[in-house]
Amino acid sequence: PPPPPAASAPAPSAGGAAAVFAELNRGEDVTKGLRKVDKSEMTHKNPALRAGSTVPASIGPSPASASKRPTKPSKPQALAGKKPTKFALEGNKWLIEHYENESGLTVSETEISHSINLYGCKNTTVIIKGKVNAVTLVNCTKTSVLVESVISSVSVTNSPSFQLQITGSAPMIQLDSTDSGHIFLSKDCLGTEITTAKCSSININLPVEGEEEGIFSEQPVPEMFKTVIKDGKLITTAVEHAG
Repeated sequence: PPPPPAASAPAPSAGGAAAVFAELNRGEDVTKGLRKVDKSEMTHKNPALRAGSTVPASIGPSPASASKRPTKPSKPQALAGKKPTKFALEGNKWLIEHYENESGLTVSETEISHSINLYGCKNTTVIIKGKVNAVTLVNCTKTSVLVESVISSVSVTNSPSFQLQITGSAPMIQLDSTDSGHIFLSKDCLGTEITTAKCSSININLPVEGEEEGIFSEQPVPEMFKTVIKDGKLITTAVEHAG
């Protein structure tokens, strides 16, 4: 007698992974139920359909997101661009600003009422002739100043690696927030008062008595101080290192 017919496998349930594998096992029969799209229904062939289904080009940010937008970083000072130079007499003030790599700027037409103000200069030498009221250096780097005589004071602020030479006289030199400076004094400047604040590596060059002109003895300005309490008051003295 013929063998009994094989029992048919139960149909997979409508949902779950079994249904997915059952559809995949149909092969090419899977695409038989798909309808072919007519050209009139294709958006890339019909501008009218494409215009109605596109996303707007730009959508304004909400107030909350606009407030969180990162700010544009500012350019560093080194990339901000070179500032224009200035060499001019305005009233009683000579303004010398933003010069770089100049070896012989000379201020010759001076009067005792004039003050010389240097700002933002770099690797520059300035020669000041005659007697002036005051000389000021601010934010200069590797700048050298040669001055004859000053009535009030010479002030150097935030100007590292400076050089100052006084060939005549000056009653006061004020240094503030400045490092690595060399000061050359003449015999007429031995009574000059020098004040320093937040400074380091300041050297004073004094003329050597009995030697020819141009021979100096270099002495550093003390940087370390000792403070003690005496009778309820603070007494501060400079600490000198010998040897």
